[in-house]
Amino acid sequence: MTSRSSHLQSRRKFMGQAGSAIGGLITVPAFVASASAASRDSLPTEELPKRVLGRTGVEVTTMTLGTAPCGLSPEIPPPEIGKIVLHAIDRGINAIDTAPAYIEAEEGIGLVLGPHRKNIFLCTKVLAETIEEAEKSLTKSFDLLRTDWIDLVYYHSVGDQDVEKALQPDGVFTWLIKQKQAGKFRFLGISGHNRPGRFIPLLETGEVDVLLTVVNFVDRHTYNFEEQVLPVAQKHNTGIVAMKVFGGASRSAGSYKNPDAPPELPLEHLRSAVRYALGIPGVATLNLGVHRKEQIDANIKLVQGYEPLTEAEQSNLLELGKQLASQWGPHFGPVA
Repeated sequence: MTSRSSHLQSRRKFMGQAGSAIGGLITVPAFVASASAASRDSLPTEELPKRVLGRTGVEVTTMTLGTAPCGLSPEIPPPEIGKIVLHAIDRGINAIDTAPAYIEAEEGIGLVLGPHRKNIFLCTKVLAETIEEAEKSLTKSFDLLRTDWIDLVYYHSVGDQDVEKALQPDGVFTWLIKQKQAGKFRFLGISGHNRPGRFIPLLETGEVDVLLTVVNFVDRHTYNFEEQVLPVAQKHNTGIVAMKVFGGASRSAGSYKNPDAPPELPLEHLRSAVRYALGIPGVATLNLGVHRKEQIDANIKLVQGYEPLTEAEQSNLLELGKQLASQWGPHFGPVA
């Protein structure tokens, strides 16, 4: 791994040369069961649609590769994760989302990213309560990803953090602002699944470039980031990445650790879930995580086939979501 000083020099050199030339994206992983994957030959050949990720000005594909499922499964070693990453790049996805918490994911990405680095919008996360922990985490991410620059770093799992402490002069969020200003990474984001009220003070600082959070028609009735948090993000032109679009992997099947776990959402509603999430104002991309290459193809087919919901479809879908929400409950943690 290069030294911090050479990271900084490389980062400044990159920003001066590349500017906003890199297109890409990030966002929380979703899932499509392999049984629903279409063959690659049957997929549309047109390029993936792109949208601008808020104030970053970066054009990102409407699907980003989420690496939580493959990274968390003990049955998928780093070299196999690398093959998944290469398949996503080959299919035209220009953004990759990862995190130290995804166990093997950063290492797997780092094994193959090198020749493709300049074309990928790379995102990782920092989950820490102290500056010492945060610095150690970010340094290790650079090492495992084998890169001199990272495009976007999220302050991870905001719903479980002491936000007031993080905003103090010696807090982790304040430290991350300083790292961005020093050129360690291009953009600063926040991510999380629960306690939507904790996101608002961070967004109101005006320092958040990207928000990654839960957006699906079921959890709207539980956490409701759509009405409580996303409007605040839009006010600041913060880019929005939707995650858990399919509700995450089935908890009864072992969640992401099980490579055969289906999504929490019944398979017949996956297309509607994509149409719902891409229709939410401000959403630039869907962070869809996978265990297998075939799931990438299935997810690409869904986003390429996006059509806005009609008013009647939206109404019916929200009613279905209300029914499912009573079954799912607050499955991502406390609401308040």
